[in-house]
Amino acid sequence: MSPAYQGIGNQHFLYDPTIIEKITPDHFDFKAWHDTGKVLGEARGRGRVLFVRDESYQFVLRHYRRGGFISKFFTDHYIWQGLQQTRAWAEWHLLKLMFEKGLPVPKPVAARVIKHGRTYTADLLTLTLPDCQSLAEHFQKETCTKEMLFEAGQTIHHFHHVGIYHADLNAHNILINQTGQIYLLDFDRGRKKQGQAWKKQNLSRLHRSFCKLARENKSATSFEKKWETLLQGYEKDQNSQAL
Repeated sequence: MSPAYQGIGNQHFLYDPTIIEKITPDHFDFKAWHDTGKVLGEARGRGRVLFVRDESYQFVLRHYRRGGFISKFFTDHYIWQGLQQTRAWAEWHLLKLMFEKGLPVPKPVAARVIKHGRTYTADLLTLTLPDCQSLAEHFQKETCTKEMLFEAGQTIHHFHHVGIYHADLNAHNILINQTGQIYLLDFDRGRKKQGQAWKKQNLSRLHRSFCKLARENKSATSFEKKWETLLQGYEKDQNSQAL
């Protein structure tokens, strides 16, 4: 997949021309999607997410928004340090790299960056992963199976083995489809890394996510067994690749 680039005024677009023949600002306009009746659903978290469709594809449109204390002052603006350093540009290229390596991630479709003087805003469009639920949803509904958790551990190790760092690895960003295929999503601030220490830190972040779900669902007893099963999948894949 060779990406195409287009600049329109202070807007910069990166896109896959095999999916979008002609890119326009409307591809990233939440109101435009609503006005044409092509919205399938919407989710709100730290960033706003819209599920949309056109004649041939279903997409996920995400507008980048800040989290933490700084979001009180800058909800969706980031410091401009060059186009290649923007959140959307970096995530699009990382997704492209992972998708072409056969890793289970959403296929990147398009990215938009709007420069506002010394700051910018950004959006990302990916293909929808159909018929998926998050590991957090399965946890909350008590439908997590051992096979599901074991496979999740193996999948995470696969990403780690090739040096892919997920900056926000949590149970909400691990998806499972109806056939049991595991996907990872939301690679904002993700990158290729070397070394080993970050892998343990990544797992610790995921563990905290499990702990939070356990507190919310008052399932502390079953939580440890679930986490142990996921670790077994992670470590089994690690051991098999070491042989």
